[in-house]
Amino acid sequence: MGTLVREDQGEILLPKLSYQLLCVLCDAAPAIVSQDTLMKCVWPNIIVSDETLKQRVKLLRKSLNDSASSPIYIEVVRGRGYRILPEVVAQIIDVENHLDKRQILPKDNRPVKRLNKDDEQLSATASVLAYWRMMLLVLSMSLLPLVGLFVWYIVERNDNADIQAFVEPLKPAPAVKKKEVRFSDQLYQKALIYYHRYREEDNRHAIDLFHSAIELDEDLAPAYAGLSDAYSQGVFQFNGPVQWQKKAVEAAYKAIALDPDLAAGYKALGLAYYNKGWLAKAVMANLKALRKEGNFNEAMSNLGFIYREMGLLAQAFHWTGKALEIEPNNSVSMVHQALNFMALSQFVESKRWLDKSLLLQPDSVFANDALGLWYLQQGQFEAAKMHYLKQLSLLPQQWQFRLGLAQSYVYLNQFSAIQGVIKPLNIPENTQIQDKVQLLVLLAENQQEVGHNQALIARIKHRLERGSDRAEDSFHLAVIYAEQKDSSNCYRYLIQAINQGWLFYTLTLNHPSFQFIHEEKGFVQLLNEMKEQQAFAALEKKVL
Repeated sequence: MGTLVREDQGEILLPKLSYQLLCVLCDAAPAIVSQDTLMKCVWPNIIVSDETLKQRVKLLRKSLNDSASSPIYIEVVRGRGYRILPEVVAQIIDVENHLDKRQILPKDNRPVKRLNKDDEQLSATASVLAYWRMMLLVLSMSLLPLVGLFVWYIVERNDNADIQAFVEPLKPAPAVKKKEVRFSDQLYQKALIYYHRYREEDNRHAIDLFHSAIELDEDLAPAYAGLSDAYSQGVFQFNGPVQWQKKAVEAAYKAIALDPDLAAGYKALGLAYYNKGWLAKAVMANLKALRKEGNFNEAMSNLGFIYREMGLLAQAFHWTGKALEIEPNNSVSMVHQALNFMALSQFVESKRWLDKSLLLQPDSVFANDALGLWYLQQGQFEAAKMHYLKQLSLLPQQWQFRLGLAQSYVYLNQFSAIQGVIKPLNIPENTQIQDKVQLLVLLAENQQEVGHNQALIARIKHRLERGSDRAEDSFHLAVIYAEQKDSSNCYRYLIQAINQGWLFYTLTLNHPSFQFIHEEKGFVQLLNEMKEQQAFAALEKKVL
């Protein structure tokens, strides 16, 4: 059945489901309504898929002459849901005086827009019933007055029921009290926009805006979750100070304390745990977020990323794939999928996903750094060097590109060039980045004495003892002990790295620090172990 919605140009005849969807969005305005909430409100007694909701939103947009790419009425907020953009004003309408049967059909060339074939069929049915009513009336008056009167009564009753069924949906929804849009909520929404731009300067703007929102409303749980994410992104992507790791954890705890059902709070906690190297804890936090909000694609994407670092590739493919189902054009999830295929040494498929991501966001630091790794993992060290040089010409201060270029020089045995690349790095507080830089300095200067490296060894071991299960830390220890020609400890931490998920076969095979054990049986066996784990993961992925 149709429902009329007023516009300046006339009336729009909406299908019932489209009208219900519009009512839910208007009722919640200006807040965002999650996909789960929309599906429960519009389809209360049946289970529908995300695709059903997307198609209904598409139909409603078409009815309103709205555009998904540049919306005027309905906006999709990535990973969160939908909301109405214009200001919603509730108004009580006198239905008896405002609407009557004559307004149902076009009159005086007033435009009426019908949106589905059911509405047209309904109008045709009403016309047929009217015709037969007239015929029966004539028959009753000329031939059988009593029978005619009886028939007229039945037809009139049925016709009134039909008209009532058509008019009923025209009644406006109950008056909705206009909700006040708090300035703290506006600041929070603005901060989210800056956070999702994935740029260093924008991330700092996001942190400031989240703080401003919290100053206005100290109980605004989503703002604490957003603040935690921004701190974590600052550390992970932009070489933020190490204190931000602790602040990220504390902000996530605060969000959960204020709202234990807030999925974003658990997702933020998972990202904060990841930055500290606590991968197993990070997995549990993101799974908790998904128990709170089943279609939370950011939590799914994070799970895919973490599982890959743990060497659990089947799980990584599962969650990254689900995130892409919900948001097919998410460039970050595309990079995660590319890295998954890279871990399997399936480089053609990996490049396909990287190309898609870079088409959507050509200047993405994350995607371009992953492309450099794509060259390195295939042993294309010269190509990797040229790629990182090109990226540094565009973003000279980007530390990921400097570390990637220095790594290329290591595999090209061009150690004299390393110092010039990493010297400009501004690394005041982030100890993990400091350790990577110091390891590169060690390789460049060929420092084999234990005394030169003892502090570096102690810091990395301290992270492992504090709960870090990041394979990269163990691999770096193996490299340091290899430089010291300590084969026992070299093997010990290389085995630990592989068990933690280190599957970079080519980078391990060609690393110059391992040349002194290159022909040893134990080293060959470890390389074969990596190959076997890749093959098993590929088989497990097919089974799942």
